[in-house]
Amino acid sequence: MSFSSELMKELLIDSKNNFSYQDNYDHIRFGNIAKESTTVKGSIRKRLEKVFESRGYSVVQKEKGFEETIREKLDLFDPYLFDLEKFYNILSDENSKKLLLQIIAFRILGFTKVKLPINTPEYWKGIKDIEAIADENKFLISKFMNWHLPFVDLNKKGIPVQLYLSPVGIYTDFFIKQYEFANGDITIKANKGDYVIDAGGCWGDTALYFAAEVGDEGKIFTYEFIPSNLEFLDKNLSLNPNLKQRVTVIQKPVWETSNEIMYYNDRGPGSHVFMEEPQSYDGKVNSLSIDDLVFEKSIPKIDFIKMDIEGAEPYALKGAVNTISKFKPKLAIAIYHSLGDFVGIPKFIDELKLGYKFYLAHCSIHEEESIMFAEIPGQ
Repeated sequence: MSFSSELMKELLIDSKNNFSYQDNYDHIRFGNIAKESTTVKGSIRKRLEKVFESRGYSVVQKEKGFEETIREKLDLFDPYLFDLEKFYNILSDENSKKLLLQIIAFRILGFTKVKLPINTPEYWKGIKDIEAIADENKFLISKFMNWHLPFVDLNKKGIPVQLYLSPVGIYTDFFIKQYEFANGDITIKANKGDYVIDAGGCWGDTALYFAAEVGDEGKIFTYEFIPSNLEFLDKNLSLNPNLKQRVTVIQKPVWETSNEIMYYNDRGPGSHVFMEEPQSYDGKVNSLSIDDLVFEKSIPKIDFIKMDIEGAEPYALKGAVNTISKFKPKLAIAIYHSLGDFVGIPKFIDELKLGYKFYLAHCSIHEEESIMFAEIPGQ
């Protein structure tokens, strides 16, 4: 079946749901709010019919009544439907295809109508388990939204890592394993001895996750340049001296080309970065592409590339084409920052014609944290 017709079915089924704040709203990420946002009364009507019928798909169920905001969201998705169909068709397993339908339905209908697969009792219990071992007397306060980051010793859970991070962040990184794909006999992850590009180091949690996975023979190259992030990153790495020695921090933004001047306002993970000099800024730094990093440091191989860099992924990938073509690494690339990334990033990798197979994972109960995985079988 085609993506368009399967999405039609997904939307019609989901539109009958009525989830509440209590069972499907991420209060940890977005805080508690007093009133509900987008709801759908009934199902999808003429606008949805028009979108799909224009592509030759008949609408078997016609119901009326949905809010204006849903029509606006459908308008936003209209230009992307053709390329979303392409992404759907190159996904290599049925679970990934089903997940793509669910993610897009969530983005259209909202949390009152779509519950993403990760939202299970086990998910919330896992976060509670991390909260139970967090030392609330030792903590950091982030520059972004004043997030409270308690000290957590994961040795208590059998993982040789200590760090300051939110319990949900720890559970996502080390237990759900956001940058690892596993389905049946397909596993895409950083293995023992791997050399890993960690693009988007932030507070060092992903660097520590990868460092624990690759062992003494592996190496991690972590891009991070925001000063307040670097401060927390260094604190977390210093708590783990055995892992720290496997990590090289690249204090430059990753980009398509090197030596591009970028200006920034330091807001931690919510920092603003500008290509042209703004009226006021906290600092400036030169970019470094992945291809140039590999060349300058004479890195003999790259086995795994992870990118989660706030929408800069398409540019960073262009600056890694030589590395990807030469070493054919496993990929874990965030695509959730824009609809353009959902279609553009898989298309870019596929058009390299290197034989990559594509998969999809999602590690939140809201629309963030969709990760495209790709590998070349036999590599």
